[in-house]
Amino acid sequence: MKNRLFIPLILVVSSMTPPPTVASTYRWVDENGQVHYSDRLPPQEVNRAYSVINKGGVTVDSVEQAKTKEQLEEENRRQQQREEQDRIAHERATHDHILLDTYTKVSDLEDTRDRYISTLDGQVKVSEHKLENLNRNLERLSKSAARLEREGKPVPQEMNKDIATLKTQIEAENSFIRTQRAQQQEVKDKFAADILRFKELKGEQQSNNK
Repeated sequence: MKNRLFIPLILVVSSMTPPPTVASTYRWVDENGQVHYSDRLPPQEVNRAYSVINKGGVTVDSVEQAKTKEQLEEENRRQQQREEQDRIAHERATHDHILLDTYTKVSDLEDTRDRYISTLDGQVKVSEHKLENLNRNLERLSKSAARLEREGKPVPQEMNKDIATLKTQIEAENSFIRTQRAQQQEVKDKFAADILRFKELKGEQQSNNK
């Protein structure tokens, strides 16, 4: 009785045991173009492209060759280039949308441009008026200092200090005027491009509506 119960138990346990696994075969091509097959991939070949083949001769996995530093750098450069192109395209589309939403005709852009330039021109005129006064005061103090030197008298320290301060202020005003003039030119250039683009967009809209 004990033997009759023991034999079926052995059969059940045996049927639950998985069959032994069969090692896969690796296939790769070396630097000389020679094809290799092996049940294990040599350490020196791990960065090379290879395939894994099962017992039935079917390729179950493929691994690409590891990329070189130069290839990775080139991929990164191209990715950055694509991202920059996408950014520029997005900014262009956004700007086009703003142009069409903000202005209805070319004269609207021209009026806006003229207001910007007029504001900057007004700031320049104020600065030029201040500059005239500063130059006048500098000329007066400089003449006084020169007269004292001709007379052999020392120039008061306070006078020298005032002259230096006036020169600093004059340079600051001149720098401000140069900056405002440069901004005026930037405004002109920007609106010239915007007007050209606005005309293109309006022309495209008219073509699409036909």
